[in-house]
Amino acid sequence: MTRLNGALMNAPLPKLVKRLSDRGFCSPEGEPTPKSGWAFLDADQIVNLYSSVNRGIQNYYRFTDNWGQLHRMQYILEYSLAKTLAVKFKISVPKVFKRFGKGFPILIEGKKGKADRTVSFYLNHDWAKKRDAFQNGTQADIDLVRTVIQMRTRSKLGKPCCICADAGPIVMHHVRHVRKLTNKRAAIGFNHILRAINRKQIPVCTVCHGKIHRGEYDGLKLSDLEYIPR
Repeated sequence: MTRLNGALMNAPLPKLVKRLSDRGFCSPEGEPTPKSGWAFLDADQIVNLYSSVNRGIQNYYRFTDNWGQLHRMQYILEYSLAKTLAVKFKISVPKVFKRFGKGFPILIEGKKGKADRTVSFYLNHDWAKKRDAFQNGTQADIDLVRTVIQMRTRSKLGKPCCICADAGPIVMHHVRHVRKLTNKRAAIGFNHILRAINRKQIPVCTVCHGKIHRGEYDGLKLSDLEYIPR
């Protein structure tokens, strides 16, 4: 694409800041804020989500004349990510950067504890405008990561019964306060599952609900809730 009569094609920066603000990444003025709703996810999931948002914005506006100013969006997302990790691990933002380093790389272990892959936040360092970026589908820097990660594929929490996935009559098993499952006293029985996923209630079928109260699920592991799509 070429310019017509000297017209410029600019990314709508104020609108982008507003969108990020509406989604909890920053204040209306563009000050990065923690996205607390993501703080309960695994660290690698948090990094992946932020990376996908950053890549998505940059891939969409790569051809614009004010491309270099998109660095501000990357800054907002990078520091929002740092603040979200700070909330998750209950540490300061400087300690987050010290613990993880630039790009927040996280090693994912595979079978038998062996290194499988590394997840990190996408940081762009090339702010030179590329007018034909969106015309060429073969460029290596085009993002292939989905901007929306289906988190439900990693657990049965999206199923009718989070334990057996049965679609029968469903009830809510709950405790009054998640905070009472932490700190001084270790959670016992099925409550250790609730503490691990930081939820005070989960949907279960009537059969599983009875087993919970009879103590038949006291030895249930968090991995037993894993859902592997066929």
